[in-house]
Amino acid sequence: MANLKGSDFNRQIKDANFRLVAFGQKRNGTGSHKTHSDAVRVKRERYLADFKKFAEEKELDGKLNELMNETNLSEFFEDRLNGMSFSSQEDYLRGWSGLVQGLQQSNITIGIDGSFFDSLVSSYKDGSESIGALQINPSIVPSEVINQLPEVSATIAQLQYETGYRINEAYSVINDIENYLMGLKLKAVQGKGGQHVREKIISLELRLMLLKLQKENSRIPHRTTYYRHLQIFGMRSHDFRAFYTKELYEKKREEGLSHVQACRYVSIEINHRRIVIVEYYLSKFGGLA
Repeated sequence: MANLKGSDFNRQIKDANFRLVAFGQKRNGTGSHKTHSDAVRVKRERYLADFKKFAEEKELDGKLNELMNETNLSEFFEDRLNGMSFSSQEDYLRGWSGLVQGLQQSNITIGIDGSFFDSLVSSYKDGSESIGALQINPSIVPSEVINQLPEVSATIAQLQYETGYRINEAYSVINDIENYLMGLKLKAVQGKGGQHVREKIISLELRLMLLKLQKENSRIPHRTTYYRHLQIFGMRSHDFRAFYTKELYEKKREEGLSHVQACRYVSIEINHRRIVIVEYYLSKFGGLA
């Protein structure tokens, strides 16, 4: 098995597309996952362009096929599939599964198999059935859910709930606590699009949870494991970000800010600059607070 050829991502994508082309070749009965139609070619070019953009934003180095591991792909899909219907999520994941298998059949080394994608599809399906495409059950109490999670997952959830971090931002802190934690402050972490999230003030409870995790060198669960822990309670990781947004918005309204002023303040705290994003999160609870 080999790596994709090329000194940069664009050349590696060209090599991937070249290796996958199998126009006019028999597919049925062969188990081939190569590219047998122009429609599939266009779709796969889009998949690879999506992943290239993700890798560049995260400043990842190496061959694209080496970067297609469980950790990177889980983070990539969590961000890419957010807000999609389950049918769209499944179609995207199945398309990626075929792409990966096609590259593997083209002698390209990728250290995952179809079971990884089957697990993700199951995870997103469970989340879709229990939560719905957009709405969040407002009767859910995040702190009660956190108290019932396994210890390390509870720490990740508490971190997301207190800071509004995306899952990749939370894992950046969890995997390098010493670098980010300063007293009751968390240094600005790099967020989506390479922008840095504002420093966050956290509770003493969360600080102690993080320090315990660091001291005991606890094993960090894979993201799919964390997602499964949350699904038991009808939640997904992005829901903590939504609760953070809603509660901060309500606090600012109580302090006398107008709707627009409150949205602007919250949008900066969640590393956005558009009030429509805050309104989107509020809509998950059935409307404005």
